[in-house]
Amino acid sequence: MVIRYTVPASEDGRILKNVLRDSLRLSTAQLRRLKAADALSVGGERSRADRVLHTGDELMLLLTEDAPAFPPEEAPLTVLFEDEHLLALDKPRGIILHPTHSRFTGTLANLAWGRIRASGGDGCHAVNRLDRDTGGAVLFAKNAWACSRMAGAVEEKLYLAAVCGVPEEPSGSVDFPIRRLSERDMKRVCAPDGQSARTDWTLLASREGLSLLELRLYTGRTHQIRVHCAAMGWPLLGDRLYGTEASLARSAELGQTMQALWCVRMAFRHPADERRIVLSARPDSEILSIFDFSA
Repeated sequence: MVIRYTVPASEDGRILKNVLRDSLRLSTAQLRRLKAADALSVGGERSRADRVLHTGDELMLLLTEDAPAFPPEEAPLTVLFEDEHLLALDKPRGIILHPTHSRFTGTLANLAWGRIRASGGDGCHAVNRLDRDTGGAVLFAKNAWACSRMAGAVEEKLYLAAVCGVPEEPSGSVDFPIRRLSERDMKRVCAPDGQSARTDWTLLASREGLSLLELRLYTGRTHQIRVHCAAMGWPLLGDRLYGTEASLARSAELGQTMQALWCVRMAFRHPADERRIVLSARPDSEILSIFDFSA
């Protein structure tokens, strides 16, 4: 991958390696690779990393990286956004996001890597993560540089959830700390000694004891929405881990075996030019139809 950068007046007189680290956010490993490959150039000429830069200098970097350890696969995908640096997909519920020691194929990352490799890309890095049974917007970086630039670049994440129960107020905020139930347990609980976690919610619709909530995250704790909704007495429809006997019975009536949760909106700054990108996804039509919404 080739990165081009024009030195602004604010960086006149700075050292090349410092600009690469601070402004372009290259990692130590990436800098080491550039030096070893003699892949740094200024104004079309090969340059040392300790070169002094001046306003208007044109930098060109040739970055390489190792291919992912997991195999590429092909299958139809719903693409929300794609360019030379990023690939955003609408993840279906029920698919694992990333390979693990016990599951090396059949994940969304395998499919994303298949698409990226077919278009000449070098890498595949998940920027955000969703549980297996959560659907919606997932963002992949096509190279390590774009992935590192995405740290802190996601400005907004908005979810929709169908829950069992109806809030008494039209909107509110849940600010309960979250921790593991026990050291080796996947389940989380709200507890004073947990990590801070805040979720804002808005009631969009309710019907027959079910509610459709819009939820905004201010922290990204594991299972945060599921834990907070369960703590408030509104377990997610289809949530087998945090549901109650009553909510699971209702879920079974509606044929829901996975939690009804989707990341429906994500806004971020693009790693190359910092323009604001907004991704939008939609929940399954069967969930929306419960509340008389069309897909």
